Amino acid sequence: MKKLYEFTVSKKDVVKEKTESENEKGEKVTVEKEVEKLVPHKFFLRKPTRSMYDEAELFYGVKLAEGVKAGLLNHALLAKRYNNDGGIYSEDQKDDFANTYFELLHDQTEYQQLAIKGEERDDKENEEFEELEKKLSMNRRKLQAYEAEKASLFDQTAETRARNKTVFWWVLSLSYKEEESGENNPVFGTGSFDEMLARYDEMEDSDDPYFEELIQRLVYYISFWYSGRASTKEEFDELTEQATEEYGINLDLNEQEPEEVEEEPKEEVKPKRTRRKKQKVEKNQEEKSE
Repeated sequence: MKKLYEFTVSKKDVVKEKTESENEKGEKVTVEKEVEKLVPHKFFLRKPTRSMYDEAELFYGVKLAEGVKAGLLNHALLAKRYNNDGGIYSEDQKDDFANTYFELLHDQTEYQQLAIKGEERDDKENEEFEELEKKLSMNRRKLQAYEAEKASLFDQTAETRARNKTVFWWVLSLSYKEEESGENNPVFGTGSFDEMLARYDEMEDSDDPYFEELIQRLVYYISFWYSGRASTKEEFDELTEQATEEYGINLDLNEQEPEEVEEEPKEEVKPKRTRRKKQKVEKNQEEKSE
C-alpha cells in the first residue's frame, strides 16, 4: 500500500517509567511509577488506486442524482437565476472587487521586482517591500471574502452536496493507522459508506481531544487534496503551517508535562558495584561500540 502523506497525533496514555537512585546504604534502588504522557500515534493517507477513483466517480454521480431528485437546483440553473436578477453583487461591490483585483495585480508586479533584488535593496526599498507584503495580504483576504460569499450562495446545489459527500467518502477510504506491530488498519474500519460514517460520527461525538484532532486533520488534508491543492509531502506540510497562521486552526497538540498517577513504588535493590567492576563493565561497553 503506497502512502500519500504521513503524520502523527498525540494521545494521553498511562505508561510506566523507571527511575534509579541510591538509598542511604549506597544501594541502587529502582522506582517504577505510572505517568500520563502524550504518546504519538502514527497515521497516514493511502495513495488512491485507479479502481478507487472509478468508485468515487460513481459515488459522486449517485449522490448528484439523489440531490436533483430531491429538488435541489444544479449549479448552472442557480447561476442563470442570479444572472437574470442582476448578479450576486451590488454595483458598488462589483466596482470594489474589480479595483481590488487590479490593485493586487499591480502590487504583485512591484513586489516581485523588489523580491528579485534581495539583499541589494536599500532601506527605502525594504520599507516599500514590507508595505507591499502587508497590502498584498490584505487584498488577498478581501478577494477571498468575496469568493467565499459567492461560494456560500451555491452551498445548497446538487453538485455541492454530492461533492461534500464524496470528500467524506475519500476521508473514510484513505485514512489509516500504523500500529506498533507495523500492521496498517483503516481508521474507520471496513464496510459500507453508512457503516464507516457511523464510526466517524461516533468518534466525533466522543468529545475526545485525540479524535477531535485526528478528524480535523483528516478532513482538512483530504479536502485540499481533493481540490488539487496538495499532493506532495511539502504541500501537506505547508497546509499545516497555513492552517495555524491564516485560518487559526491548530493542527499540533501542545506538549504537556507528564502527570504522575499515584502508585505504590516498587523497589528493586541491586548490589552496589565496586569501582573495579564498574570499570570492567564500561570497558566491555566500549569494546561493543567499537
